[in-house]
Amino acid sequence: MESAEQQEVRAVVRSIVADYDHDWYVRRARAGLKVTELWEAISESGFVGVNLPEEYGGGGMGIQELSIVAEELAAAGSPLLMLIVSPAICGTVIARFGTDEQKERWLPGLATGKIKMAFAITEPDAGSNSHNIATAGRRDGDGWILTGTKYYCSGADEADALLVVARTGVDEKTGRARLSLFIVETPNPNLQMTVIPVEVTAPEKQFTLFF
Repeated sequence: MESAEQQEVRAVVRSIVADYDHDWYVRRARAGLKVTELWEAISESGFVGVNLPEEYGGGGMGIQELSIVAEELAAAGSPLLMLIVSPAICGTVIARFGTDEQKERWLPGLATGKIKMAFAITEPDAGSNSHNIATAGRRDGDGWILTGTKYYCSGADEADALLVVARTGVDEKTGRARLSLFIVETPNPNLQMTVIPVEVTAPEKQFTLFF
């Protein structure tokens, strides 16, 4: 059973999205336009980063509250895919596992919605099976070089950065890939993005990425 606070989150989001119904959403998507107004309305009300730590400008709640936000948007016929990708996946990973520098750099923007981050894991020959990922990262002085291809990366064109899963070695005991996460800022001269045509009507586009 939802708490009174969660019910309030649901009610407020429902009232916000009432101004952006499904017809509005479909018209925008079919015209090749983004739904920036809805994203900003949800952001300005504090709901994009409702799951992120308060110390970085988030709501200090959890993934359940963010799922309530996503549910109400979807129920109104105006879902925001980047809500799942940016604060839910990327924001949660950085908040839990990022360095202090990474948290300071990225979480405030993710929490307010001013920064969007895409998640790059899927590959043509691996799907989302991380054990078969071929995209590789190797040390180069103080930095890293990534090489490989990612597939069906949602919203890469509207993201300020990508959170990329890459192979950085092999576990000698299991033979499985050792995986690391890299934040790649965009645009980047060493990154090519190609749109993948899809049948679904949505404002977020899908991309193949070449590192």
